[in-house]
Amino acid sequence: MAVAALPKKDNALITASYGLNVAESRLVLLAITVAKEDLKKSKLKHSLGERIEISAQRYVDMFGVPKSSAYELLQNSCRSLFKRQFSYTEASETDVLWHRTSHWVIDIAYMNETETVALSFSPAVIASIDELEEQLSSYDVREVENLTNAHTIRLYELLKTLYRNSETPRPRVTIEDLRDKLGILEHEYKRMFDFKRQVLDYSIAQINENTDLKVSYKQHKTVRTISAFTFNIELKKDASQV
Repeated sequence: MAVAALPKKDNALITASYGLNVAESRLVLLAITVAKEDLKKSKLKHSLGERIEISAQRYVDMFGVPKSSAYELLQNSCRSLFKRQFSYTEASETDVLWHRTSHWVIDIAYMNETETVALSFSPAVIASIDELEEQLSSYDVREVENLTNAHTIRLYELLKTLYRNSETPRPRVTIEDLRDKLGILEHEYKRMFDFKRQVLDYSIAQINENTDLKVSYKQHKTVRTISAFTFNIELKKDASQV
C-alpha cells in the first residue's frame, strides 16, 4: 500500500482485525473483556495499558474449547499476535501527517504452572479499544474463519446487519456505498465486470458455502449503468440467529 493511501488509525485497526485468525480474534476480545472487568473493579484509567492476564480456564468458559487444548491455543495465539502489525496515518501539530506502524501487543508472557498467558496492548490499539471491541463482538468469529479476504468478511458483516434490520423490501445499496463499505480503493476493480467477478460474486459464493447466510442479489441500473444492488438474505435452516 502506498504511504499516501494509508487510512486513519481507527479504520486501519478495524481493517487489520479482518486479518486475524479465529484464535487471535478470540484472544483480543477476551483480553479486552478481562481488562475492562479489571478497570471496573480498580477504577484505574490506565489498566488497559497494564499487562492483562488470561487463564486457560477463562478461555474455555468463554468459547467452549476443550480444556486440554486451551492453554496451547492461548500460547500460540499470543505468539502470532505479537508478530502482527498495522499501518496508519496520524495528524501532527502542523498540516502534515505522521505515517505510523504499530504492533497489536508490545509484550507477551506465559505461566505454565497456572496455565495463564499475559499480554499488553500497544498504545495505538488502546486508543481505539471501544471500536475494536464493538467490531469483534458484532458476530461469531467462527462464522468467518473460512472466508479468505477482508472484502468478503466486510460483505458478510454488511449482509448480517441488513438481515438483522429486517426491512422489507431490503434497501438498495449504491455501488459507491458498497465499494466504500468493502474497503475498495478508487483505483481497484474500476470495471463493473471485474468488481462483480472478483469481489461480489466471489464473496457471495464463499459466504453461501461457509457461513450461516444464504445470499443472492438483484442489480439496478441508471440508464445503462449498474448503480445499486438489493440483497436477498436468508438464515440457513441449521443456523441459529446471532
